[in-house]
Amino acid sequence: MTCSTGPDHGRSTLTTPLRIVRDRDRLLRVLAIIDSDGWESPAGTALLEYVRTQLARPLAIDLGVRGAAASQAEATAWEAVWVAMTKPSLRSAGSPWGVLWQVARRAVLGEVVAAQLATNERRARTLAAAVRAGELSPPIALEVIMAEGYEPASGDFGPVGEVVWRELLASADRALVDVGWPADEAARIVDAVLCMPTTPESRCTIVGWRLLAVDLGVPPWQARRLALALRGTASAPGVLPRLVTDGESALCDERVRNALLATRDRSRTSTPDVSDAEPRRRAPCTAGLPVEISTDSGVAGACCPSPAPTCCHEDCASAPKCAEDRGSRLARLGVE
Repeated sequence: MTCSTGPDHGRSTLTTPLRIVRDRDRLLRVLAIIDSDGWESPAGTALLEYVRTQLARPLAIDLGVRGAAASQAEATAWEAVWVAMTKPSLRSAGSPWGVLWQVARRAVLGEVVAAQLATNERRARTLAAAVRAGELSPPIALEVIMAEGYEPASGDFGPVGEVVWRELLASADRALVDVGWPADEAARIVDAVLCMPTTPESRCTIVGWRLLAVDLGVPPWQARRLALALRGTASAPGVLPRLVTDGESALCDERVRNALLATRDRSRTSTPDVSDAEPRRRAPCTAGLPVEISTDSGVAGACCPSPAPTCCHEDCASAPKCAEDRGSRLARLGVE
C-alpha cells in the first residue's frame, strides 16, 4: 500500500488496493488516512468491509447465532465497532484490535440475550443477571415444550366446558335477580362486566367501571359496585371468580350477598353486618376533670359540669386505670 497527497485538496489518495492486516501500526496508519479522507474513502470502505466479514460475522457464527438473528447480530456488532473506531482513545490503546474484538463480542452477546428474553439489550442484561442469581426462571421456548410432549391449550372449551360456562353465567344472572335486578338487565350486566379491560392500574382499584356506566346506562356509583361485586379485585374476588373456584356455595357468603345488595341500594355498604362483632369500648369518663373552654380573651380552664364523681367504667377492668389517669391529670393541672 502506498499513498500520495492530491495536488488540489491536500487529500491522501491510494495508488494500490489497500490490504487490511491485524497489526497495530497498520490499523493506526489506516485510521490516520480515514481521519484525513473520511469514512467514504477507499481506506474507510476497505476497513469497514474487513471488520464486517472478518470480525463481526465469524463472532456471530462462533457464538451459535443462526438465520436472521445472525444477520442482526452481525449488523449490531459492525455498528458498535465502527463507533469504537471513531473514538480517539483507540489510537492510544496497546492492542486496538483486541479492543475492537471485545466491542464486537459484547454486541453479539447483547443481541443473543435480547433475543432470548424478547426485550432490548439493556433490559435483557438485567433480566439475565436475575436469572443467574436464581431470582427469575429462565424463559422456555415453545418448541422445547412441544418436543417434550406438551401441547398448547386449545381455545375451544369443548361440549363439557360450554355447559359449565353457561351454568356459571346463569348462576351470576340469578344472583343479580335475587337482589332486585330484572332478568334481562342482569344478563346484560354480566356480559358487560366480562368485556371489561383486565389490565391492572396502580392508581385505581378496578379499571373500566366508568365505561361500564356508559354501556349500561347506570349511575357511576352503581357501575363501580357492579364491577367490584361481579369481578372483584386481586385481594377480594367477586362473584364470577368465586363461582369458578367455590361453585354455588360462593353465593351463600355474607360478604358476597352484601356486595350484591349494595348494587341496588346506594346507602348500603358492601361490608358485612357487624352487629355480632365485639362491642365498642367506651371512652374513659372525663366527668369532673378540668377542660379547656375557648373565650373571647383566650383559653381558660374550667371543670366539666357533669357531677359524676366516679368513672363510668367502675364495673369493668379498666376502672382502676381510669381513676389513676384522672388523678395524674389533676395533679399536673394543680387541682386537688
